Amino acid sequence: MSLCGRILLGLSAATVTTFALSPIALAAPKGSKSIAIHIEGPNADDIREDIVSLVPETLKVVDDDAFSKSLRSAGQTKPVGDALVMKAQRKKAIDRIRKAGKAAKAEGVIYGVSRTNKKKKKEVYLVYVDENAGDLAVDSAVPLGGSRDDRKKALEELLGPTLSQIAPAAAAADEDTPKDGGDEGDGEKDGDGDGDGDEKSSDDGDKGGDDGDKGGKRKPHDPRSALFSIEAGVEFAGRWFDYSDPVTQNLRPYDVFGQPALSISGEVYPLASTDIPVLKGLGITAGFMMAPGLNSAVGDGDPIGTTYQRINLGLRERLSIGESSVLGISAGLRLLTFEVDAAEALASTVPNVSYTLIRAGLDARVPVGPVALALGADYLFPLSSGPVYDRFAGASVQGIGAMAGVLVPVTTGVEARLLVEYARFFSSFEPAIGDRYVAGGAIDQYLGVRLAGAYVY
Repeated sequence: MSLCGRILLGLSAATVTTFALSPIALAAPKGSKSIAIHIEGPNADDIREDIVSLVPETLKVVDDDAFSKSLRSAGQTKPVGDALVMKAQRKKAIDRIRKAGKAAKAEGVIYGVSRTNKKKKKEVYLVYVDENAGDLAVDSAVPLGGSRDDRKKALEELLGPTLSQIAPAAAAADEDTPKDGGDEGDGEKDGDGDGDGDEKSSDDGDKGGDDGDKGGKRKPHDPRSALFSIEAGVEFAGRWFDYSDPVTQNLRPYDVFGQPALSISGEVYPLASTDIPVLKGLGITAGFMMAPGLNSAVGDGDPIGTTYQRINLGLRERLSIGESSVLGISAGLRLLTFEVDAAEALASTVPNVSYTLIRAGLDARVPVGPVALALGADYLFPLSSGPVYDRFAGASVQGIGAMAGVLVPVTTGVEARLLVEYARFFSSFEPAIGDRYVAGGAIDQYLGVRLAGAYVY
């Protein structure tokens, strides 16, 4: 009797334990909902990326290639196109999208078509298709004519309520992982007894990361939080050197414009992925420009080989201004060389320079509609200036620089750039009676018009 009693008590305890643990096993699927996002048409990748950035962390996004395969298997082998907008003609397409979503094990599908509407305006028409055959929760267009930030705001207004409704709560997503030091039930709470306060703060932090440099999260391809960028292009260069108040006859001016040059530059921000103030926006910059094949000549004389090159090294602090603009504060070293390889007699009159410059400047990137404007200004302080200034007594040289341009997005992370850069050096001399070279000063100007492509990551 005693042995039978112990066996019955053991079976009873095992049964109680089974029922006590079963709610944890049933709670797991709540945190594993997923959604498919598929966009077709121009700039589809950029639009999809913007939508993905709006998806709550607790909602998984199905791989687009896997969903595309499911879509083809469901019978939609061609793009849906404008049929998505025509409610009387899209039933078959919607049914196929629904079928593909089920095959991909998605809670629903955000399907969009990027197009130009009848009013000649660009838009992306979006629908949300779930397992229900009734009215669609999302069935509207978002204009694409403004800036990318404008587009993201419009997408969030349209899709945000639906995404929030289908996404599991953050607490539900964590139910699979019991907290250390507590039992299975009470350990799920956030520590203050209400079970929801701290989880909301976590969600807000994730959304803040989309701003480019908040919350310790870096958004790829965003100029406000890029890890690095690289630019390469062709520059059409010019130089004009002239004296003010020349007296002696051995002072030779110089001018050239339209000389092709090769240019490459880049920036890297090693701590961009962190949330360390100041350091997360601190980057290393470098650039090199050279004009191969440049020749100079005096009158109708023979061409003379000429070296023109520019090297930049420095640091830049990147600051986000407002919702989309960037301000840069930079300082560094610039080496600028312009030397005509002339024979000794001519070399004593040509304006050869070899500037070693301390550069300090400000620059800004300001989105305007679908493009961005680039603006900048520099102060250039010469540590050394080169042979032409060594000829004059009491030479004093100062310099300034300016930059302006247009940045046009091409695809994700890639943009075309048209930039104009200008540098001006102004000098004054203190000649004495009997000096070989006599002038009041000189102006040395440089202009570069650059066409380039850039990748921002």
